[in-house]
Amino acid sequence: MEKQTRAGPSSRKPDDPNGQIAMKLRAFYHSVQDEALPQRFLDLLEKLDAVENSVQRAE
Repeated sequence: MEKQTRAGPSSRKPDDPNGQIAMKLRAFYHSVQDEALPQRFLDLLEKLDAVENSVQRAE
C-alpha cells in the first residue's frame, strides 16, 4: 500500500491555484474561528442546558 503525503505550504508554488485557494480558505477559517459567539446563541445554549438538567433530574 502506498503512503500518500501532502505537500506543505512551503512546497507549493505561488502561482498554484490550489495552493492559493487553500491558503485563502485557511485564513477565512481562522478569522471565523476567532469571532465571538452572538449573545442569542449563548442564551439558547443556557436554555438547552437548563432543559437537559431538568430532564436528567426527573429520570
